[in-house]
Amino acid sequence: MAVNMNDKSKIRNLCTYPISWKKITSTGDEYIKASASMPIANFEIEAQVESGNVFLGGVDRLGSHAMTYIENEELREQLKFDDKAENRKQLIVDNEKCEYILNLKTFSSFKKNVEETIVTQHEKIKIIEVARKIKLNDYEKIKFLESYCKMTF
Repeated sequence: MAVNMNDKSKIRNLCTYPISWKKITSTGDEYIKASASMPIANFEIEAQVESGNVFLGGVDRLGSHAMTYIENEELREQLKFDDKAENRKQLIVDNEKCEYILNLKTFSSFKKNVEETIVTQHEKIKIIEVARKIKLNDYEKIKFLESYCKMTF
């Protein structure tokens, strides 16, 4: 089923700080508060992804490591962020993903998951903030996170 490009889809900011970008299809800017959601026209989302906006399209224009999450499953499929045939889902780092990584039992699996999953600066900020929130109490993991993210715990 084709997505109506004149409809709007809810976009969730995955960052703990506000983000904004210049609109392509009309005048003005889009502004999403920290960890908030906002409806944006589907044709604007598509134009932003095609123009290489990393906030929406991620590092590979397939939504990987994007700073936002499009909550419209059909639109994500149309943009090739998700692919049901290949059983592939968009790679995003949200609080749940960070908690999963932080709660891994062995240090080697923790380190491997951090290095493979936490790539961009906003993801590094997020995992540090989630570690603080859950009061991570593992010296080895904290030292590794500080070194990897180049931030203090």
